[in-house]
Amino acid sequence: MPLNPMIAERPDTALIILDPEVQARLEPLQVTIDEAARLLAYDSRTIRRLITRGEIDVVGEGRMRRVPVQSLRDYLQRHIIK
Repeated sequence: MPLNPMIAERPDTALIILDPEVQARLEPLQVTIDEAARLLAYDSRTIRRLITRGEIDVVGEGRMRRVPVQSLRDYLQRHIIK
């Protein structure tokens, strides 16, 4: 049994947060381009193309560019096949 009932332990990951409120507080507001690529299972060049086309928002300039997580969610919502 886990030490904290809100956290589950799995052998392949350190911790899994079960409480959605705790998870929301821990989620980053922005991620790097490489992190955005991993989240969407895309190549980082594809993320850069989507940014250039204006399909995904970006904050900052140069090497400090970050992608808002909400922008990734919005992109996925627009591209869900119904």
